[in-house]
This record gives sequence, structure tokens and C-alpha cells, in this order.
Amino acid sequence: MLIEKTLASGMRVWHARPDTEEPRPLMLMLHERYGPVQHSFNVIERIAEAGFVACFMDMFHRYEGDRAPIEKSEARVDPTDEESIADLDETIAHMRELAYVDGGRIGVVGFCLSGRTPLVYAAARDGVSAIAVVHGGIYPREYAGSTPGQDTVSNVIPKLPCPVLGLFGERDASVPMENIQRFRRDLERTRKNYRIRVYAEAPHGWQNSTIPARYRADLAETAWTDTVDFFNDVFAGRWDDGRLRWQFEPDPAVAYDFSV
Repeated sequence: MLIEKTLASGMRVWHARPDTEEPRPLMLMLHERYGPVQHSFNVIERIAEAGFVACFMDMFHRYEGDRAPIEKSEARVDPTDEESIADLDETIAHMRELAYVDGGRIGVVGFCLSGRTPLVYAAARDGVSAIAVVHGGIYPREYAGSTPGQDTVSNVIPKLPCPVLGLFGERDASVPMENIQRFRRDLERTRKNYRIRVYAEAPHGWQNSTIPARYRADLAETAWTDTVDFFNDVFAGRWDDGRLRWQFEPDPAVAYDFSV
């Protein structure tokens, strides 16, 4: 069941929950560059089926123009870091008021345009258990810091307090392999816990079933399983033993030298 709420700022938030009254971990599944479209609702319903309370908010609620070009990728909106942090603060505060949300276990997952947002939020706020960056977050512009109001990824990474999951596609023209390598090196240099996986032959947005040209059903299923398993491990405390975990999993079909 999908539940919609308009918060004090005017921002709409949607969530889905498992069929239980037991408090469950909260997963914020941030939307792609298209804004709140069908794929985002599919995502939170799927994550709720895995046993989490899943939600997303309209990160473009300040935008007053026509949404149609945004939904068609003909225009884009880039919230500033300050705006994104405020939106996540408001959303999490609202969700923590719900009796079936375990507010002590929170994951934040960003896709595409929102890929860097989990990094930014976790670096700025305590209380996030783990984050995930999925086919986004480390675009060349995000390392360059070329978007007004957004810090560079390199500046954000040293401030991260929690484990990071990175899921990327080998054939993603927007996230070059050298950026995945750089992301890995930055996490290791600053001694952050991470798990990164590269999926062979996966293009940008391979999990989005509403875009048939990009969707890869088998790889999407694997990625959903990887995501759920990672957060279940974190929420169960399996990453809290004081060990430093660096887990890099390039698909064997990807013929790159990952040793440098």
C-alpha cells in the first residue's frame, strides 16, 4: 500500500510498508532525474516487499516549471546540497513519527541524479546506518564540482561515517570506469568501509523496467538482491565489528586492470 503525505515545506513524500506492525528499518530510495514517476513507486514497493519501510520524496518540489520535459530527460533540476539535506531532514523526521518505523536503522539509496545525495547527507548528519550509490553519484561533473551549490565528491568522502554500497554498470557511458576506480581509491585512502560491484554489460539505469532499452532483467534482479543483502547485513550489525571492509567485485567478464 502506497501512502502519500505533504509535509510542512509543501514537499510530497510517499512510502510503502511491509505487512507487519513490528518496527522495520527505514530505506530512503531517492528518485532519478525524472522526478516522481512510476519507476520510483515500483522501487519503494519492491523494497517494502523485502521487509523495509521504503520512501522517497519529491526532490524537485521547489521547481515551478513544467515537469513534462524533466520526465522526458529534456530538462534537469539540480538541488543544492543545502536543499537536499533539508529535504532529507524533513522526510526522516516525518517517517520517524510512524510507529512501524525503526528510526535507529536508516539507509539512503541514490540513483542517477540523486546518486551523490546519500554521500552528501551521511557526511552532514549522524544517524545514517549505511548508504548506496547506484549508477550515479560519481559522474565527471561531480568530481569536478561544476554544479552550483554542490560540493565535490572528493571533499565529501572523507566525512563519511558509515558503510557505502556502490553498484555500477560496465556499459554506463555516464559513469566511466576510471571514475569507479577513483571512487574506490578515495574510499580506501580515507579508510571507509565499502562494497562496490560492477555489472558486466550493464548500461546506465539497467534496473529501470519502465525504460525497455536500458532494462536488463537478470542484472536488475542481481542488483536488487545485492542491495537488500547489504542493508540487511548492516542493520544486523555485521559491519560493526571494528574491521575495515574493502569489497570490490568486478564481474569476471569485465576485462580491466583493477589492481591500480
